Amino acid sequence: MTNIATRIAFYILGTAGISLLSLAPASATILVEPIVTTVNENLKETRTLGSEFQPGLVVEYGIPNISNNLLNATGQNIGSFVYKLETLSFDNPDSTPPFKNESVQWGDIDGDGKIGFSNVAGLRDIFKDVTITNNVITFSNGVIPDGTAFFTQFKTQPDLTPGGGIIPPAPPLPADQDGLIRVSSFYTSVAKPIAVPEPTSVLGLLVFSTLLSVNSILQRKLKMESVKASE
Repeated sequence: MTNIATRIAFYILGTAGISLLSLAPASATILVEPIVTTVNENLKETRTLGSEFQPGLVVEYGIPNISNNLLNATGQNIGSFVYKLETLSFDNPDSTPPFKNESVQWGDIDGDGKIGFSNVAGLRDIFKDVTITNNVITFSNGVIPDGTAFFTQFKTQPDLTPGGGIIPPAPPLPADQDGLIRVSSFYTSVAKPIAVPEPTSVLGLLVFSTLLSVNSILQRKLKMESVKASE
């Protein structure tokens, strides 16, 4: 596995600054919940996850991000996602309200009693299994076929989305768009299914194989007769 700290261009992430302007109270624990579902039809723009993102390539970026539909153009069928929280405690004593070494961990933000599953009508979860080990969350038992678009989102509690009430909106590009909480992630692939011949092709292959077998038998028979005739 290649460990590369980089930014994913297709994520428009987080905020440029950590100057927190709201008077909302800080939480003792910052919870993060990643969501991976089928396409969100309410989002007009779809960004591309290109072939440069190969299985096992580790990328690091800041969350929360503006939610995105992503097109899987990696050339791979994505079989799982693994996210690792790199920011395990967050400190910004100069903010309003101040964050004083609050711990950061995976948590249930949407209140459905599960972590990593959507409770939004119309957004169907792609992966059936979500497992958490310390600061690592793994989405598995599902597949995002090559050429298929999907929806990804990170939710936080308190809401650290730019413009969400605690931190200001992110400045326009080309300013830094990274969010406050850092994660690293990679995906694994699953084999593409082998194409099954159409019924007509199967029949043609069967007839062709039969003709080859008959021809082989005839050739052997003719050779044996030729040997006998020469004796």
